[in-house]
Amino acid sequence: MINQTHLHSYSFEERQFTTWLKTTKGAALMAQEQQQLALLMPKAFGHYSVYLGLNAKLSSSLTSPIKTAISLTATSELDGDAVMDPHQLPLATEAIDLLVLQHVLDMSNNPHQVLREVARVMTSGGRLIITGLNPYSFWGLWRQLRLKKGVPWRANFLSQRRLKDWLRLLSFDDFDIKPVYHYCPDKWQAKPLLKYLMNPCCTGYVLLAVKQETRVHLVKPKWRTQVMKPKFGLATIARQPSCNKHPVESS
Repeated sequence: MINQTHLHSYSFEERQFTTWLKTTKGAALMAQEQQQLALLMPKAFGHYSVYLGLNAKLSSSLTSPIKTAISLTATSELDGDAVMDPHQLPLATEAIDLLVLQHVLDMSNNPHQVLREVARVMTSGGRLIITGLNPYSFWGLWRQLRLKKGVPWRANFLSQRRLKDWLRLLSFDDFDIKPVYHYCPDKWQAKPLLKYLMNPCCTGYVLLAVKQETRVHLVKPKWRTQVMKPKFGLATIARQPSCNKHPVESS
Protein backbone atom coordinates (compact mmCIF):
# COMPACT_ATOMS: atom_id res chain seq x y z
CA MET A 1 0.00 0.00 0.00
CA ILE A 2 1.36 3.42 -0.95
CA ASN A 3 2.11 5.72 1.98
CA GLN A 4 0.10 8.90 1.55
CA THR A 5 2.23 11.17 3.76
CA HIS A 6 5.87 10.32 3.02
CA LEU A 7 7.86 10.61 -0.17
CA HIS A 8 9.29 7.57 -1.91
CA SER A 9 12.24 7.53 -4.32
CA TYR A 10 12.53 10.53 -6.59
CA SER A 11 11.96 8.52 -9.79
CA PHE A 12 8.77 7.04 -8.32
CA GLU A 13 7.43 10.43 -7.26
CA GLU A 14 8.25 11.97 -10.64
CA ARG A 15 6.13 9.35 -12.39
CA GLN A 16 3.28 9.91 -9.94
CA PHE A 17 3.40 13.68 -10.38
CA THR A 18 3.51 13.33 -14.16
CA THR A 19 0.26 11.36 -14.01
CA TRP A 20 -1.23 14.07 -11.79
CA LEU A 21 -0.44 16.70 -14.45
CA LYS A 22 -3.14 15.14 -16.61
CA THR A 23 -5.82 16.06 -14.07
CA THR A 24 -7.73 19.35 -14.25
CA LYS A 25 -5.95 20.91 -11.25
CA GLY A 26 -2.53 19.72 -12.32
CA ALA A 27 -2.91 20.92 -15.90
CA ALA A 28 -4.20 24.35 -14.80
CA LEU A 29 -1.34 24.87 -12.35
CA MET A 30 1.35 23.82 -14.81
CA ALA A 31 -0.13 25.99 -17.56
CA GLN A 32 0.32 29.08 -15.40
CA GLU A 33 3.83 28.00 -14.44
CA GLN A 34 4.74 27.72 -18.11
CA GLN A 35 3.47 31.26 -18.67
CA GLN A 36 5.71 32.60 -15.90
CA LEU A 37 8.70 30.65 -17.22
CA ALA A 38 8.10 31.99 -20.73
CA LEU A 39 8.41 35.54 -19.32
CA LEU A 40 11.70 34.75 -17.54
CA MET A 41 13.47 32.89 -20.32
CA PRO A 42 14.28 35.97 -22.48
CA LYS A 43 16.23 37.44 -19.53
CA ALA A 44 18.62 34.50 -19.35
CA PHE A 45 22.05 34.54 -20.97
CA GLY A 46 25.05 32.29 -21.32
CA HIS A 47 25.94 29.06 -23.10
CA TYR A 48 24.12 26.18 -21.37
CA SER A 49 20.69 25.77 -19.78
CA VAL A 50 19.38 22.67 -17.97
CA TYR A 51 15.79 21.79 -17.11
CA LEU A 52 14.92 19.23 -14.42
CA GLY A 53 11.67 17.77 -13.18
CA LEU A 54 8.10 18.04 -14.38
CA ASN A 55 7.59 19.33 -17.91
CA ALA A 56 11.38 19.50 -18.37
CA LYS A 57 11.19 18.63 -22.07
CA LEU A 58 8.44 21.18 -22.71
CA SER A 59 10.23 23.94 -20.79
CA SER A 60 13.50 23.33 -22.64
CA SER A 61 11.73 24.32 -25.86
CA LEU A 62 10.81 27.80 -24.58
CA THR A 63 12.34 30.74 -26.43
CA SER A 64 15.60 31.78 -24.79
CA PRO A 65 18.86 33.51 -25.79
CA ILE A 66 20.65 30.38 -24.55
CA LYS A 67 20.70 28.05 -27.54
CA THR A 68 21.93 24.85 -25.88
CA ALA A 69 19.13 23.45 -23.69
CA ILE A 70 19.10 20.03 -22.01
CA SER A 71 16.16 18.35 -20.27
CA LEU A 72 16.92 15.80 -17.54
CA THR A 73 14.41 13.38 -16.03
CA ALA A 74 14.63 10.51 -13.57
CA THR A 75 13.09 7.92 -15.92
CA SER A 76 13.39 7.34 -19.65
CA GLU A 77 9.59 7.19 -19.92
CA LEU A 78 9.34 10.99 -19.59
CA ASP A 79 11.15 11.72 -22.87
CA GLY A 80 14.06 13.67 -21.42
CA ASP A 81 17.40 14.10 -23.15
CA ALA A 82 19.11 12.08 -20.41
CA VAL A 83 18.29 10.19 -17.23
CA MET A 84 19.62 11.64 -13.99
CA ASP A 85 19.38 11.65 -10.22
CA PRO A 86 18.95 15.26 -8.99
CA HIS A 87 20.94 14.43 -5.87
CA GLN A 88 24.00 13.62 -8.02
CA LEU A 89 23.82 15.66 -11.19
CA PRO A 90 25.89 14.36 -14.14
CA LEU A 91 27.14 17.88 -14.90
CA ALA A 92 30.51 19.58 -14.70
CA THR A 93 31.28 22.03 -11.90
CA GLU A 94 30.49 25.69 -12.66
CA ALA A 95 29.30 24.93 -16.19
CA ILE A 96 25.58 25.83 -16.25
CA ASP A 97 24.25 29.36 -16.83
CA LEU A 98 20.54 28.64 -16.34
CA LEU A 99 19.03 25.83 -14.29
CA VAL A 100 15.28 25.25 -13.88
CA LEU A 101 13.89 23.00 -11.13
CA GLN A 102 10.21 22.31 -11.70
CA HIS A 103 8.91 20.84 -8.42
CA VAL A 104 12.13 18.85 -7.99
CA LEU A 105 12.45 19.99 -4.36
CA ASP A 106 8.79 19.12 -3.76
CA MET A 107 9.42 15.53 -4.87
CA SER A 108 12.82 15.00 -3.23
CA ASN A 109 13.33 13.39 0.18
CA ASN A 110 16.63 15.31 0.47
CA PRO A 111 16.14 18.82 -0.98
CA HIS A 112 19.29 20.12 0.72
CA GLN A 113 21.46 17.77 -1.33
CA VAL A 114 19.68 18.83 -4.52
CA LEU A 115 20.46 22.48 -3.82
CA ARG A 116 24.09 21.68 -3.01
CA GLU A 117 24.42 19.98 -6.39
CA VAL A 118 22.73 22.96 -8.07
CA ALA A 119 25.18 25.38 -6.45
CA ARG A 120 28.09 23.21 -7.57
CA VAL A 121 27.20 23.09 -11.27
CA MET A 122 26.14 26.73 -11.70
CA THR A 123 28.42 29.54 -12.84
CA SER A 124 28.77 32.85 -11.01
CA GLY A 125 26.01 35.11 -12.28
CA GLY A 126 23.95 32.11 -13.39
CA ARG A 127 20.19 32.08 -12.89
CA LEU A 128 18.30 29.48 -10.90
CA ILE A 129 14.53 29.11 -11.30
CA ILE A 130 12.55 26.99 -8.85
CA THR A 131 8.84 26.21 -8.96
CA GLY A 132 7.22 24.97 -5.79
CA LEU A 133 3.99 24.59 -3.83
CA ASN A 134 3.09 27.12 -1.14
CA PRO A 135 2.44 25.67 2.37
CA TYR A 136 0.39 28.77 3.29
CA SER A 137 -2.15 28.30 0.52
CA PHE A 138 -5.49 26.51 0.62
CA TRP A 139 -3.70 23.48 -0.79
CA GLY A 140 -1.22 23.69 2.07
CA LEU A 141 -4.07 23.87 4.57
CA TRP A 142 -5.73 20.79 3.07
CA ARG A 143 -2.38 19.02 3.33
CA GLN A 144 -1.93 19.91 7.01
CA LEU A 145 -5.46 18.83 7.89
CA ARG A 146 -5.02 15.58 5.95
CA LEU A 147 -8.10 16.44 3.92
CA LYS A 148 -6.34 15.33 0.75
CA LYS A 149 -4.22 12.26 0.08
CA GLY A 150 -1.77 11.13 -2.54
CA VAL A 151 -0.17 13.46 -5.08
CA PRO A 152 0.56 16.36 -4.72
CA TRP A 153 -0.47 16.48 -1.09
CA ARG A 154 2.48 14.42 0.16
CA ALA A 155 4.97 16.83 -1.49
CA ASN A 156 7.33 18.95 0.64
CA PHE A 157 5.50 22.31 0.21
CA LEU A 158 8.57 24.46 1.03
CA SER A 159 7.86 28.05 2.02
CA GLN A 160 9.45 30.86 0.06
CA ARG A 161 11.14 32.23 3.17
CA ARG A 162 12.76 28.91 4.06
CA LEU A 163 13.90 28.38 0.50
CA LYS A 164 15.50 31.83 0.36
CA ASP A 165 17.37 31.14 3.62
CA TRP A 166 18.76 27.90 2.19
CA LEU A 167 19.80 29.59 -1.03
CA ARG A 168 21.58 32.45 0.75
CA LEU A 169 23.81 29.92 2.48
CA LEU A 170 24.79 28.69 -0.99
CA SER A 171 25.67 32.20 -2.28
CA PHE A 172 22.38 32.94 -4.08
CA ASP A 173 20.68 36.32 -3.94
CA ASP A 174 18.68 38.85 -6.02
CA PHE A 175 15.41 36.99 -5.54
CA ASP A 176 12.31 37.54 -7.63
CA ILE A 177 9.13 35.57 -6.82
CA LYS A 178 6.00 35.27 -8.95
CA PRO A 179 2.75 33.74 -7.62
CA VAL A 180 1.00 30.89 -9.40
CA TYR A 181 -2.61 29.79 -8.92
CA HIS A 182 -4.37 26.70 -10.18
CA TYR A 183 -7.01 29.15 -11.36
CA CYS A 184 -7.01 32.94 -11.61
CA PRO A 185 -10.35 34.71 -12.12
CA ASP A 186 -10.26 37.62 -14.52
CA LYS A 187 -11.79 39.91 -11.87
CA TRP A 188 -8.60 39.53 -9.80
CA GLN A 189 -6.64 41.09 -12.64
CA ALA A 190 -8.99 44.08 -12.61
CA LYS A 191 -8.55 44.63 -8.85
CA PRO A 192 -4.84 45.07 -8.00
CA LEU A 193 -5.54 45.37 -4.25
CA LEU A 194 -7.38 42.04 -4.16
CA LYS A 195 -4.59 40.42 -6.17
CA TYR A 196 -1.97 41.86 -3.79
CA LEU A 197 -3.79 40.49 -0.74
CA MET A 198 -4.20 37.05 -2.29
CA ASN A 199 -0.60 36.63 -3.48
CA PRO A 200 0.70 35.28 -0.11
CA CYS A 201 -1.96 32.56 -0.37
CA CYS A 202 -1.01 31.54 -3.90
CA THR A 203 -1.09 27.84 -4.72
CA GLY A 204 2.48 27.83 -5.99
CA TYR A 205 5.34 30.13 -6.93
CA VAL A 206 8.16 30.64 -9.40
CA LEU A 207 11.33 31.81 -7.65
CA LEU A 208 14.29 33.32 -9.47
CA ALA A 209 17.71 33.58 -7.79
CA VAL A 210 21.15 34.59 -9.06
CA LYS A 211 24.37 32.81 -8.11
CA GLN A 212 26.74 35.35 -6.60
CA GLU A 213 30.45 35.43 -7.29
CA THR A 214 32.48 33.68 -4.63
CA ARG A 215 35.67 35.60 -4.09
CA VAL A 216 38.66 33.96 -2.48
CA HIS A 217 41.07 36.30 -0.73
CA LEU A 218 44.61 35.00 -0.40
CA VAL A 219 46.30 36.00 2.84
CA LYS A 220 49.90 36.88 2.05
CA PRO A 221 52.53 37.02 4.81
CA LYS A 222 53.81 40.50 5.53
CA TRP A 223 57.59 40.39 5.65
CA ARG A 224 59.02 43.39 7.38
CA THR A 225 62.26 44.16 9.15
CA GLN A 226 61.93 43.69 12.83
CA VAL A 227 63.70 46.47 14.71
CA MET A 228 65.24 45.20 17.91
CA LYS A 229 64.52 47.63 20.64
CA PRO A 230 65.94 47.40 24.16
CA LYS A 231 63.51 46.34 26.77
CA PHE A 232 62.44 48.82 29.38
CA GLY A 233 64.84 49.03 32.28
CA LEU A 234 67.88 47.48 30.52
CA ALA A 235 70.79 49.54 29.46
CA THR A 236 72.16 49.16 25.95
CA ILE A 237 75.69 47.98 25.34
CA ALA A 238 77.86 50.68 23.85
CA ARG A 239 80.80 49.66 21.67
CA GLN A 240 84.09 50.69 23.14
CA PRO A 241 87.11 51.52 20.95
CA SER A 242 89.78 48.86 21.11
CA CYS A 243 92.94 49.88 22.99
CA ASN A 244 95.09 47.79 20.66
CA LYS A 245 94.34 49.91 17.70
CA HIS A 246 96.71 52.86 17.25
CA PRO A 247 97.44 54.97 14.27
CA VAL A 248 100.47 53.73 12.41
CA GLU A 249 103.39 56.06 12.89
CA SER A 250 105.68 56.58 10.03
CA SER A 251 109.37 56.34 10.77
